[in-house]
Amino acid sequence: MAERSDVWSVEDKVFLVTGGAAGVGAGLVRRLLFHNASHVAFLDVSEREGAALEAELSTKFGALKAKFIKCDIADPTQLATAYNQVLDKYHRLDAVVNNAAVLSADESSYKKMVDINFIATVTSTYKALDIMAADKGGNGGCIVNISSLLALKPSARLPVYAATKAAVLQFSNNIATDELYSNTQVRIATVCLGPTDTAILNRRSLENFDKDGAQGISSRVPERQKVESAVSGILDVISSGENGSTWIVADNKPAVDITENVRKGFRYLTENVAELH
Repeated sequence: MAERSDVWSVEDKVFLVTGGAAGVGAGLVRRLLFHNASHVAFLDVSEREGAALEAELSTKFGALKAKFIKCDIADPTQLATAYNQVLDKYHRLDAVVNNAAVLSADESSYKKMVDINFIATVTSTYKALDIMAADKGGNGGCIVNISSLLALKPSARLPVYAATKAAVLQFSNNIATDELYSNTQVRIATVCLGPTDTAILNRRSLENFDKDGAQGISSRVPERQKVESAVSGILDVISSGENGSTWIVADNKPAVDITENVRKGFRYLTENVAELH
């Protein structure tokens, strides 16, 4: 991992995590509080799981440390209301992790994937910037948008899901300019997660996730990384990821900074396209 001289501590910070009731999101909420985050609000449509997690964390870390907000992030009104609830309750916001996503092998549900995986991430990112930006009275902070390895290796069998995650990567990298960071003091980084042992990867989805390879993931279940590994990698990026950086977190290994590889790839494309004109 690339080192920073100013590692950003989660201690005493207020976080918002989308898709936080289960899986990687829930793991991240737990770990943030374990590392002494001041407060963590988490959004999800799963009311039972969200309420249970809030109760668990309130017992372990104290009342008001964790706040579940039922929210369909694909609804911009609900998302804006959730952000306002966080501000009303904690009076500040320091970091946002846009983790919520849906994966379906049934491409007829493509609109839901586009709305949740991409459009909601864009809406949430802009809302977070409005609140945290130093040039708008905020304290600066960090936004981490969760993408996928399929953004780097598209799959013909999951074209819409892969496209939404590629869009998340492109959006995050294009918005995270030096000028934006200079004005807002908000870092924006992207994490491309490999297959992780969560409910999003049901067996049918697993069978389609990497058929482009020599062997399907469903027959290599042990190779799905643990939720704890994914969470550790995301935490490392929150603490140390530079603005505009891209990371891979996969195979139960530490986060790997691939920013220069991604930039080289697009420079290559740009140069070759220019030659064709």
